[in-house]
Amino acid sequence: MIPFAFVLLQAAVSSQAAAPAPVAPAHSADGEGKTIVVVGRRVEDSARALAACIARQCPPKEEIDASLAYAEDQFLAGDYPEARRTLAKARGRNMRYKRELPVEVGDLLRASGRMLAVNGQRDAARITAIDSLDALKSGLPSTDRRIFIQRLAVGDAFAKEGRFIAARDVYNKVANQAAAAGDVRVKGYALFRIAGLYTSIAPLVPAYRQTAFDSLRRIDETTEPDLAPFRDAAKFLRCRLQGTGVNAGRDCIAATNTDRVSKAELIYAPPIDLNNWRQENPSTVARLHGEATPQWADVAFRVAPDGTVRDIDTVRTSTNVDAGWMKLVTDALGERRYRPLQRAPSDEGLRRIERYSIVYDVVSMKGTRIRARSSVPHIEILDLTVEPGMS
Repeated sequence: MIPFAFVLLQAAVSSQAAAPAPVAPAHSADGEGKTIVVVGRRVEDSARALAACIARQCPPKEEIDASLAYAEDQFLAGDYPEARRTLAKARGRNMRYKRELPVEVGDLLRASGRMLAVNGQRDAARITAIDSLDALKSGLPSTDRRIFIQRLAVGDAFAKEGRFIAARDVYNKVANQAAAAGDVRVKGYALFRIAGLYTSIAPLVPAYRQTAFDSLRRIDETTEPDLAPFRDAAKFLRCRLQGTGVNAGRDCIAATNTDRVSKAELIYAPPIDLNNWRQENPSTVARLHGEATPQWADVAFRVAPDGTVRDIDTVRTSTNVDAGWMKLVTDALGERRYRPLQRAPSDEGLRRIERYSIVYDVVSMKGTRIRARSSVPHIEILDLTVEPGMS
Protein backbone atom coordinates (compact mmCIF):
# COMPACT_ATOMS: atom_id res chain seq x y z
CA MET A 1 0.00 0.00 0.00
CA ILE A 2 1.27 3.47 -0.83
CA PRO A 3 1.28 5.14 2.62
CA PHE A 4 0.84 8.77 1.66
CA ALA A 5 -1.89 10.91 0.14
CA PHE A 6 -1.05 9.91 -3.43
CA VAL A 7 -2.76 12.83 -5.13
CA LEU A 8 -3.27 16.05 -3.20
CA LEU A 9 -5.04 17.94 -5.94
CA GLN A 10 -8.24 17.03 -7.71
CA ALA A 11 -7.29 15.27 -10.96
CA ALA A 12 -10.80 14.75 -12.25
CA VAL A 13 -11.30 16.78 -15.41
CA SER A 14 -14.39 17.21 -17.55
CA SER A 15 -16.39 13.98 -17.55
CA GLN A 16 -13.69 12.03 -15.70
CA ALA A 17 -15.62 11.88 -12.43
CA ALA A 18 -13.85 10.46 -9.40
CA ALA A 19 -16.74 8.24 -8.27
CA PRO A 20 -20.27 7.74 -9.66
CA ALA A 21 -22.05 7.58 -6.33
CA PRO A 22 -24.77 10.05 -5.31
CA VAL A 23 -24.82 9.31 -1.60
CA ALA A 24 -24.55 11.96 1.07
CA PRO A 25 -25.20 12.16 4.82
CA ALA A 26 -27.61 14.93 5.68
CA HIS A 27 -27.14 14.86 9.45
CA SER A 28 -24.60 13.61 11.95
CA ALA A 29 -25.22 10.72 14.32
CA ASP A 30 -23.57 12.36 17.31
CA GLY A 31 -25.48 10.79 20.18
CA GLU A 32 -27.92 13.71 20.50
CA GLY A 33 -30.85 12.14 18.70
CA LYS A 34 -29.76 13.13 15.21
CA THR A 35 -29.68 10.60 12.40
CA ILE A 36 -27.78 9.99 9.20
CA VAL A 37 -29.91 10.34 6.09
CA VAL A 38 -28.50 8.66 2.97
CA VAL A 39 -29.95 9.94 -0.28
CA GLY A 40 -30.18 7.60 -3.27
CA ARG A 41 -32.44 5.77 -5.71
CA ARG A 42 -34.11 2.45 -4.99
CA VAL A 43 -32.36 -0.43 -6.73
CA GLU A 44 -35.71 -1.72 -7.96
CA ASP A 45 -36.49 1.60 -9.63
CA SER A 46 -33.23 1.75 -11.58
CA ALA A 47 -33.61 -1.93 -12.51
CA ARG A 48 -37.05 -1.24 -14.00
CA ALA A 49 -35.75 1.86 -15.78
CA LEU A 50 -32.97 -0.14 -17.44
CA ALA A 51 -35.30 -2.99 -18.40
CA ALA A 52 -37.78 -0.53 -19.93
CA CYS A 53 -35.00 1.21 -21.84
CA ILE A 54 -33.75 -2.07 -23.32
CA ALA A 55 -37.30 -3.20 -24.14
CA ARG A 56 -38.05 -0.09 -26.18
CA GLN A 57 -34.61 -0.25 -27.83
CA CYS A 58 -33.62 3.16 -26.52
CA PRO A 59 -30.62 4.97 -28.02
CA PRO A 60 -27.27 3.56 -26.83
CA LYS A 61 -26.41 6.73 -24.89
CA GLU A 62 -29.61 6.39 -22.84
CA GLU A 63 -29.00 2.70 -22.32
CA ILE A 64 -25.45 3.32 -21.07
CA ASP A 65 -26.73 5.96 -18.65
CA ALA A 66 -29.44 3.59 -17.37
CA SER A 67 -26.92 0.76 -16.96
CA LEU A 68 -24.55 2.99 -15.03
CA ALA A 69 -27.37 4.16 -12.76
CA TYR A 70 -28.48 0.59 -12.02
CA ALA A 71 -24.94 -0.66 -11.36
CA GLU A 72 -24.29 2.35 -9.15
CA ASP A 73 -27.33 1.54 -7.02
CA GLN A 74 -26.31 -2.11 -6.79
CA PHE A 75 -22.85 -1.05 -5.65
CA LEU A 76 -24.25 1.31 -3.03
CA ALA A 77 -26.46 -1.49 -1.76
CA GLY A 78 -23.36 -3.68 -1.38
CA ASP A 79 -24.13 -6.10 -4.20
CA TYR A 80 -20.74 -5.89 -5.88
CA PRO A 81 -20.97 -9.07 -8.00
CA GLU A 82 -24.29 -8.02 -9.54
CA ALA A 83 -23.05 -4.49 -10.18
CA ARG A 84 -20.10 -5.97 -12.05
CA ARG A 85 -22.40 -8.25 -14.07
CA THR A 86 -24.71 -5.35 -14.95
CA LEU A 87 -21.78 -3.41 -16.36
CA ALA A 88 -20.37 -6.45 -18.15
CA LYS A 89 -23.71 -6.96 -19.94
CA ALA A 90 -23.87 -3.26 -20.83
CA ARG A 91 -20.36 -3.50 -22.22
CA GLY A 92 -21.39 -6.41 -24.43
CA ARG A 93 -24.32 -4.45 -25.81
CA ASN A 94 -22.52 -1.14 -26.40
CA MET A 95 -18.86 -1.65 -27.27
CA ARG A 96 -19.66 -1.40 -30.96
CA TYR A 97 -20.61 2.26 -30.42
CA LYS A 98 -17.19 3.35 -29.11
CA ARG A 99 -16.33 5.39 -32.21
CA GLU A 100 -19.73 7.06 -32.23
CA LEU A 101 -19.88 7.53 -28.45
CA PRO A 102 -16.28 7.44 -27.21
CA VAL A 103 -16.93 9.37 -24.00
CA GLU A 104 -20.02 7.39 -23.01
CA VAL A 105 -18.41 4.01 -23.75
CA GLY A 106 -15.26 5.20 -21.98
CA ASP A 107 -17.36 6.07 -18.91
CA LEU A 108 -18.97 2.62 -19.03
CA LEU A 109 -15.58 0.91 -19.20
CA ARG A 110 -14.14 3.07 -16.44
CA ALA A 111 -17.03 2.15 -14.15
CA SER A 112 -16.54 -1.50 -15.11
CA GLY A 113 -12.91 -1.24 -14.05
CA ARG A 114 -13.87 0.12 -10.66
CA MET A 115 -16.31 -2.72 -10.08
CA LEU A 116 -13.74 -5.27 -11.18
CA ALA A 117 -11.30 -3.79 -8.65
CA VAL A 118 -13.69 -4.02 -5.70
CA ASN A 119 -14.53 -7.58 -6.78
CA GLY A 120 -10.85 -8.50 -6.54
CA GLN A 121 -10.25 -8.68 -10.30
CA ARG A 122 -7.23 -6.37 -10.32
CA ASP A 123 -5.70 -7.63 -13.57
CA ALA A 124 -9.01 -7.26 -15.36
CA ALA A 125 -9.47 -3.79 -13.86
CA ARG A 126 -6.14 -2.66 -15.31
CA ILE A 127 -6.97 -4.13 -18.72
CA THR A 128 -10.37 -2.43 -18.65
CA ALA A 129 -8.72 0.91 -17.86
CA ILE A 130 -6.69 0.42 -21.04
CA ASP A 131 -9.88 -0.49 -22.93
CA SER A 132 -11.46 2.75 -21.72
CA LEU A 133 -8.44 4.65 -23.03
CA ASP A 134 -8.75 2.89 -26.40
CA ALA A 135 -12.45 3.81 -26.58
CA LEU A 136 -11.64 7.49 -26.06
CA LYS A 137 -8.82 7.35 -28.61
CA SER A 138 -11.15 5.80 -31.19
CA GLY A 139 -13.40 8.85 -31.37
CA LEU A 140 -11.56 11.87 -29.91
CA PRO A 141 -8.59 13.93 -31.13
CA SER A 142 -5.28 12.65 -29.78
CA THR A 143 -4.79 15.89 -27.83
CA ASP A 144 -8.14 15.72 -26.03
CA ARG A 145 -7.67 16.18 -22.28
CA ARG A 146 -9.93 13.22 -21.51
CA ILE A 147 -7.47 10.89 -23.25
CA PHE A 148 -4.61 12.23 -21.14
CA ILE A 149 -6.63 11.84 -17.93
CA GLN A 150 -7.61 8.27 -18.72
CA ARG A 151 -4.00 7.42 -19.54
CA LEU A 152 -3.14 8.69 -16.06
CA ALA A 153 -5.75 6.26 -14.72
CA VAL A 154 -3.91 3.45 -16.49
CA GLY A 155 -0.74 4.55 -14.71
CA ASP A 156 -2.65 4.54 -11.42
CA ALA A 157 -3.69 0.94 -12.08
CA PHE A 158 -0.05 -0.05 -12.56
CA ALA A 159 0.90 1.78 -9.36
CA LYS A 160 -1.77 -0.07 -7.35
CA GLU A 161 -0.29 -3.35 -8.55
CA GLY A 162 3.15 -2.31 -7.36
CA ARG A 163 4.41 -1.98 -10.94
CA PHE A 164 6.08 1.34 -10.25
CA ILE A 165 8.34 1.51 -13.30
CA ALA A 166 5.39 0.90 -15.63
CA ALA A 167 3.38 3.57 -13.78
CA ARG A 168 6.24 6.06 -14.00
CA ASP A 169 6.61 5.45 -17.74
CA VAL A 170 2.90 6.09 -18.31
CA TYR A 171 3.00 9.29 -16.24
CA ASN A 172 6.06 10.51 -18.12
CA LYS A 173 4.34 9.84 -21.44
CA VAL A 174 1.34 11.91 -20.36
CA ALA A 175 3.58 14.72 -19.11
CA ASN A 176 5.38 14.88 -22.46
CA GLN A 177 2.22 14.60 -24.57
CA ALA A 178 0.36 17.20 -22.50
CA ALA A 179 3.31 19.59 -22.70
CA ALA A 180 3.43 19.19 -26.49
CA ALA A 181 -0.31 19.85 -26.69
CA GLY A 182 -0.04 22.93 -24.50
CA ASP A 183 -2.13 21.37 -21.70
CA VAL A 184 -0.06 22.59 -18.78
CA ARG A 185 -2.57 21.50 -16.14
CA VAL A 186 -2.47 17.85 -17.16
CA LYS A 187 1.32 18.04 -17.34
CA GLY A 188 1.14 19.07 -13.68
CA TYR A 189 -1.07 16.12 -12.79
CA ALA A 190 1.40 13.74 -14.41
CA LEU A 191 4.52 15.23 -12.79
CA PHE A 192 2.79 15.27 -9.43
CA ARG A 193 1.85 11.61 -9.71
CA ILE A 194 5.49 10.71 -10.36
CA ALA A 195 6.58 12.69 -7.31
CA GLY A 196 3.78 11.21 -5.21
CA LEU A 197 4.76 7.72 -6.26
CA TYR A 198 8.42 8.03 -5.33
CA THR A 199 7.92 10.03 -2.13
CA SER A 200 5.54 7.29 -1.01
CA ILE A 201 8.03 4.51 -1.74
CA ALA A 202 11.14 6.26 -0.40
CA PRO A 203 10.35 6.00 3.35
CA LEU A 204 10.02 2.23 2.90
CA VAL A 205 12.83 1.76 0.36
CA PRO A 206 15.59 4.31 1.09
CA ALA A 207 17.25 3.63 -2.29
CA TYR A 208 14.43 5.69 -3.85
CA ARG A 209 15.07 8.82 -1.75
CA GLN A 210 17.24 10.52 -4.35
CA THR A 211 14.76 9.62 -7.09
CA ALA A 212 12.01 11.14 -4.95
CA PHE A 213 13.96 14.38 -4.49
CA ASP A 214 14.68 14.47 -8.23
CA SER A 215 10.98 14.11 -9.04
CA LEU A 216 10.15 16.99 -6.68
CA ARG A 217 12.89 19.13 -8.20
CA ARG A 218 11.33 18.51 -11.60
CA ILE A 219 8.17 20.21 -10.33
CA ASP A 220 10.08 22.98 -8.54
CA GLU A 221 11.89 23.90 -11.76
CA THR A 222 8.70 24.47 -13.76
CA THR A 223 7.92 28.10 -14.56
CA GLU A 224 4.36 28.02 -15.95
CA PRO A 225 1.92 30.06 -13.81
CA ASP A 226 -0.69 27.29 -14.09
CA LEU A 227 1.70 24.91 -12.32
CA ALA A 228 1.99 27.12 -9.21
CA PRO A 229 -0.50 24.93 -7.26
CA PHE A 230 1.62 21.88 -8.02
CA ARG A 231 4.80 23.63 -6.90
CA ASP A 232 3.00 24.55 -3.70
CA ALA A 233 1.70 21.00 -3.19
CA ALA A 234 5.19 19.59 -3.74
CA LYS A 235 6.12 21.14 -0.38
CA PHE A 236 3.81 18.66 1.32
CA LEU A 237 5.32 15.74 -0.54
CA ARG A 238 8.77 16.90 0.51
CA CYS A 239 7.59 16.77 4.12
CA ARG A 240 6.98 13.05 3.65
CA LEU A 241 10.72 12.56 3.24
CA GLN A 242 11.40 14.10 6.66
CA GLY A 243 11.98 11.50 9.36
CA THR A 244 10.84 7.87 9.41
CA GLY A 245 7.73 5.89 10.26
CA VAL A 246 4.18 5.91 8.96
CA ASN A 247 3.47 9.40 10.34
CA ALA A 248 6.73 10.91 9.10
CA GLY A 249 6.41 14.51 8.02
CA ARG A 250 3.13 15.24 9.79
CA ASP A 251 4.65 18.06 11.88
CA CYS A 252 6.30 19.46 8.76
CA ILE A 253 2.96 19.39 6.98
CA ALA A 254 1.25 21.17 9.87
CA ALA A 255 3.85 23.93 9.75
CA THR A 256 3.61 24.27 5.96
CA ASN A 257 -0.17 23.98 5.78
CA THR A 258 -1.25 27.63 6.16
CA ASP A 259 -3.12 28.67 3.00
CA ARG A 260 -6.90 28.44 3.36
CA VAL A 261 -9.13 26.96 0.67
CA SER A 262 -12.85 26.69 0.00
CA LYS A 263 -12.98 22.93 -0.74
CA ALA A 264 -11.64 19.92 1.10
CA GLU A 265 -8.08 19.23 -0.15
CA LEU A 266 -6.42 16.19 1.39
CA ILE A 267 -2.71 16.64 2.10
CA TYR A 268 -1.88 13.79 4.48
CA ALA A 269 -3.37 10.31 4.91
CA PRO A 270 -1.61 7.63 6.95
CA PRO A 271 -1.67 4.03 5.74
CA ILE A 272 -4.34 1.58 6.82
CA ASP A 273 -2.04 -1.27 7.87
CA LEU A 274 -3.90 -4.58 7.89
CA ASN A 275 -0.94 -6.71 9.01
CA ASN A 276 -1.69 -6.59 12.74
CA TRP A 277 -5.39 -7.22 12.11
CA ARG A 278 -4.59 -10.34 10.10
CA GLN A 279 -2.21 -11.60 12.80
CA GLU A 280 -4.74 -10.98 15.55
CA ASN A 281 -7.55 -12.68 13.62
CA PRO A 282 -6.85 -16.42 13.76
CA SER A 283 -9.56 -17.32 11.26
CA THR A 284 -7.99 -15.00 8.69
CA VAL A 285 -4.49 -16.34 9.26
CA ALA A 286 -5.62 -19.96 9.10
CA ARG A 287 -7.67 -19.46 5.97
CA LEU A 288 -5.85 -20.55 2.82
CA HIS A 289 -7.88 -18.21 0.64
CA GLY A 290 -9.55 -14.88 1.19
CA GLU A 291 -13.28 -14.22 1.15
CA ALA A 292 -15.27 -13.57 -2.01
CA THR A 293 -18.21 -12.02 -0.13
CA PRO A 294 -17.62 -8.25 0.09
CA GLN A 295 -17.13 -6.50 3.41
CA TRP A 296 -17.82 -2.79 3.18
CA ALA A 297 -18.70 0.28 5.19
CA ASP A 298 -19.74 3.87 4.48
CA VAL A 299 -17.96 6.25 6.84
CA ALA A 300 -18.94 9.91 7.21
CA PHE A 301 -16.78 12.60 8.79
CA ARG A 302 -16.26 16.34 8.92
CA VAL A 303 -13.25 18.31 7.76
CA ALA A 304 -12.87 21.00 10.43
CA PRO A 305 -11.84 24.57 9.56
CA ASP A 306 -8.30 23.86 10.80
CA GLY A 307 -7.98 20.86 8.42
CA THR A 308 -8.32 18.14 11.04
CA VAL A 309 -10.99 15.41 10.91
CA ARG A 310 -13.76 15.05 13.47
CA ASP A 311 -17.24 13.56 13.93
CA ILE A 312 -16.34 10.22 12.34
CA ASP A 313 -19.54 8.15 11.96
CA THR A 314 -20.04 4.72 10.43
CA VAL A 315 -23.19 5.23 8.40
CA ARG A 316 -23.83 1.79 6.89
CA THR A 317 -22.01 -1.52 6.77
CA SER A 318 -22.37 -4.96 5.24
CA THR A 319 -23.75 -7.54 7.65
CA ASN A 320 -20.42 -9.40 7.71
CA VAL A 321 -18.14 -6.43 8.40
CA ASP A 322 -15.31 -7.09 10.85
CA ALA A 323 -14.92 -4.52 13.64
CA GLY A 324 -11.15 -4.98 13.66
CA TRP A 325 -10.36 -3.52 10.24
CA MET A 326 -13.07 -0.90 10.66
CA LYS A 327 -11.26 0.44 13.72
CA LEU A 328 -8.10 0.74 11.63
CA VAL A 329 -10.10 2.75 9.07
CA THR A 330 -11.53 5.19 11.61
CA ASP A 331 -8.17 5.56 13.38
CA ALA A 332 -6.48 6.42 10.07
CA LEU A 333 -9.26 8.87 9.21
CA GLY A 334 -8.68 10.66 12.50
CA GLU A 335 -5.02 11.19 11.57
CA ARG A 336 -5.74 12.78 8.18
CA ARG A 337 -4.92 16.39 7.47
CA TYR A 338 -6.61 18.68 4.96
CA ARG A 339 -5.79 22.24 4.00
CA PRO A 340 -7.41 24.79 6.38
CA LEU A 341 -10.79 25.98 5.20
CA GLN A 342 -11.90 29.52 4.51
CA ARG A 343 -14.33 29.29 7.40
CA ALA A 344 -14.62 30.63 10.92
CA PRO A 345 -13.07 28.43 13.63
CA SER A 346 -16.55 27.84 15.05
CA ASP A 347 -17.93 26.59 11.71
CA GLU A 348 -18.98 22.93 11.58
CA GLY A 349 -16.75 22.29 8.55
CA LEU A 350 -17.38 20.17 5.47
CA ARG A 351 -19.18 16.84 5.62
CA ARG A 352 -17.78 13.96 3.55
CA ILE A 353 -18.52 10.27 3.12
CA GLU A 354 -16.38 7.43 1.78
CA ARG A 355 -16.99 3.76 0.97
CA TYR A 356 -14.36 1.35 2.34
CA SER A 357 -14.24 -2.19 0.96
CA ILE A 358 -11.90 -4.93 2.07
CA VAL A 359 -10.84 -6.95 -0.97
CA TYR A 360 -9.05 -10.25 -1.50
CA ASP A 361 -7.73 -10.25 -5.05
CA VAL A 362 -8.11 -13.21 -7.37
CA VAL A 363 -4.61 -14.57 -8.12
CA SER A 364 -3.00 -17.60 -9.72
CA MET A 365 -1.94 -20.21 -7.17
CA LYS A 366 1.79 -20.88 -7.10
CA GLY A 367 2.82 -23.61 -9.54
CA THR A 368 -0.60 -23.86 -11.18
CA ARG A 369 -3.03 -21.97 -13.38
CA ILE A 370 -5.81 -22.39 -10.84
CA ARG A 371 -7.25 -19.04 -9.76
CA ALA A 372 -8.11 -18.43 -6.12
CA ARG A 373 -8.54 -15.59 -3.67
CA SER A 374 -5.37 -14.23 -2.11
CA SER A 375 -5.20 -14.51 1.68
CA VAL A 376 -3.72 -10.99 1.85
CA PRO A 377 -6.43 -8.30 1.87
CA HIS A 378 -6.27 -4.66 0.88
CA ILE A 379 -8.74 -1.80 1.15
CA GLU A 380 -10.39 0.00 -1.76
CA ILE A 381 -11.73 3.50 -1.07
CA LEU A 382 -14.30 5.41 -3.13
CA ASP A 383 -15.38 8.96 -2.33
CA LEU A 384 -19.18 9.12 -2.17
CA THR A 385 -19.39 12.79 -1.29
CA VAL A 386 -21.89 14.81 -3.29
CA GLU A 387 -20.25 18.15 -3.92
CA PRO A 388 -22.40 21.33 -3.93
CA GLY A 389 -24.04 21.80 -7.30
CA MET A 390 -23.93 18.11 -8.23
CA SER A 391 -27.23 16.56 -9.22
